[in-house]
Amino acid sequence: MNIHNEKGFDMEGQNEDREFPQENLNAGSQPKTIVKKSNRKRNALIALGAVAIAFVFFFTGWFARYLALDRRARDLLWLMETADDHYYREISDEEWNDLYDRFYDMVLPDRFCSFYTGEEYRKLLGESEGNNKDTGLSAIDEGGRLRVYNVIGNSPAALAGIRSGMYIYRFGTSVEEMKEGNRNEFYALSGNAIYLECGDTQESAKVCRIQSENYLASYCSYRDSQTSFDFRTKGDKLELTDTGNAHEGLDGTTAYISVSQFDGNVSSEFKAMLSLMKSRGRSNLILDLRRNGGGYLRAFQEMSAHLLRNAEDGNPLVATAKYRSGKVTRFRATGNDFGNYFDDTSRVSVLADERTASASECLIGALIDYGTADFSDVYLRKTDGEEARSYGKGVMQTAYVAPSGSAARITTAEIFWPVSGRSIHDTGVTERLGAVGIVAPLLSGERDSMLDEVISRLCGAGGDA
Repeated sequence: MNIHNEKGFDMEGQNEDREFPQENLNAGSQPKTIVKKSNRKRNALIALGAVAIAFVFFFTGWFARYLALDRRARDLLWLMETADDHYYREISDEEWNDLYDRFYDMVLPDRFCSFYTGEEYRKLLGESEGNNKDTGLSAIDEGGRLRVYNVIGNSPAALAGIRSGMYIYRFGTSVEEMKEGNRNEFYALSGNAIYLECGDTQESAKVCRIQSENYLASYCSYRDSQTSFDFRTKGDKLELTDTGNAHEGLDGTTAYISVSQFDGNVSSEFKAMLSLMKSRGRSNLILDLRRNGGGYLRAFQEMSAHLLRNAEDGNPLVATAKYRSGKVTRFRATGNDFGNYFDDTSRVSVLADERTASASECLIGALIDYGTADFSDVYLRKTDGEEARSYGKGVMQTAYVAPSGSAARITTAEIFWPVSGRSIHDTGVTERLGAVGIVAPLLSGERDSMLDEVISRLCGAGGDA
């Protein structure tokens, strides 16, 4: 239903300054690409090519591997054709599709590497510019109930009033056909107009209609003690729109900005919201990176330009990538204008959780290394009995495009923080480092208990307009 949401794509790509990390964190699974029987041999050859790459790059003895591969490749293709011709029943397209998925997964060396069909890759590139076509909604199964996991800003789901944390009690292609179901049944309706009965409780649930459409995605939202702003489509572009959802706990000096992905036009959105914050007299910021799995490195470089308190360089270093070859690439902010939005007494606090990853963790590192925030200004979601931490993804992927238009992303470098040289790969930002753990559910209900607790600590019990 929403490929972008389901895979959380991040990309370095061919431009050397883009990151392509992906942790399969979002609860949905990628919609399957149907493999037609007439294309099986072609797809088998694609899979065998991937096997060849695996043999060439991940085993010892290049020439011996090459000679051995030819026999194995022929045997593998023969095996698949024999099974296709003689299996006691016809093997379905879905079964073959699962087989190819296993091929691709088998030859990729870690969970952050991925293979994309040409269609998926083209969709990904469109979404990198904020041009989405989907409902903007992903869902998870939780305790036998279907629940909204994520809603992309300005999407059909967002405009219908659906938000993360709501329960989906029934759904169908018409009001009369709505029924209970699981996530797979829900996603099977992709492409149709879908009617959902959803809400925080069944008593308050309402029926709404959503359908996959083209839209300009938005990844930032703003709130203060008086109102809220989101981006909405005006003509052929996004514009800030007053949406009237104030948080009464915020004081008159503090703004809240949520960044859900480093994708699309997020950096220009973020800059616009910082300008809005300043124009409304707010000098303290609560930056929400919960469930932000990362995105384009370029967006991280652009956003960092506004947030580095003690950086002296006009284009401060914000991350370093180290490759197996010994090559080192230094990524720099696109500017340094912290003083345009903050003063010497400004407080910047960050909300994160176990699904805050990749570029989000890079941003936290830059904030800490340049004195914008301390570890104690980072608030992590905590579960009872476990140490709170961010995801811990400190590696970068590069996209390689095949002549067919398909693409693979391969982990090519480890990422280090700009001043301390710290790597958080496989560890994350943790309470042990000084971050503050707050017990809260992964998905909020009508009230966001973690946000409410952080605002209470920072702004006191009551708001100040």
